[in-house]
Amino acid sequence: MKKRLIGIVVSLGLIAVLWSTVDFKAIVDAAHRADPTWFWAAIAMVVPLTLGTSERFRVLADGSIGLGTSIRLILSASTLNLVLPSKMGDIAKAWVLRQRDGMGDARALSLVVFEKMLDMMSLLAMGTVALLVAGLHFPGAGLALLVVAGGAAALFCVMIPGLMERLPLRRLLGDRQLPAKVAAVSGAWNELTRGFWADRGKAFAILAGSLLIWVGHLFQIWLFARAIAPTIPFAETATFGTLAILAGLLPFTFAGVGTRDAALVLLFAPWLNGGEAALLGLFATLRYVLPAIAGLPFVGDYWKGRAAPAQ
Repeated sequence: MKKRLIGIVVSLGLIAVLWSTVDFKAIVDAAHRADPTWFWAAIAMVVPLTLGTSERFRVLADGSIGLGTSIRLILSASTLNLVLPSKMGDIAKAWVLRQRDGMGDARALSLVVFEKMLDMMSLLAMGTVALLVAGLHFPGAGLALLVVAGGAAALFCVMIPGLMERLPLRRLLGDRQLPAKVAAVSGAWNELTRGFWADRGKAFAILAGSLLIWVGHLFQIWLFARAIAPTIPFAETATFGTLAILAGLLPFTFAGVGTRDAALVLLFAPWLNGGEAALLGLFATLRYVLPAIAGLPFVGDYWKGRAAPAQ
């Protein structure tokens, strides 16, 4: 709780500093000029993006949960992500899978970690494409490309079956055995990755679906930007949107508020004035707030009774 309070203070401080450099009237004026059609189109994207993410999680779970359960898990995780640090609301889905659906501890944890790694890899992959299409014409673009492309490649490698068994961990431990819980998670991870790649067609369909989901997320950010500035290009929006999302993942703020806003103001400076960029930051925050509000009725799933143990 103390860490979360610190995050809120840091976020409020960053927003205060950011908005102190922007005329508040400029933000209000930008809001008045914003095109409501493009804005509401961006808001409407929340529905297909949530459904797509939920269906992917259901498929990754090999049908052990239904689509309705998956939707509740995705939405309630969005709610918890606003109060838990570093997207831990997503990891908390393992608790529900264990408590409510009787899934084994190691498999539940491996499943939610795999999903988030797939999510991050897809974001970084689309960010890499956007960087290359938009061109490396801003300071630090080369480093950004290295980090984004390298991160996507590293996450893809971790999802290769049997990689955990090939890591030099056992050599470092010598003859000592892995702790039981670590060994269980390692085994569950290898089983999950082997199962994922066993049907190559299904695996590549999931990968393509994940990339499509993130095209949708970046398209949503562009719709928000398009509502504010009609001439802003999609490729640049996707590039800077990716970098702003990554900035928002830094763990010392509240749900990325502050760092994400500052990144948007800095990166979109060629197309948006201070008031417009600050407004885009507010719009971007809605991407997290609206699913979190929708997930409030389902948060109780995290504390309901335990289901029968998985066999």
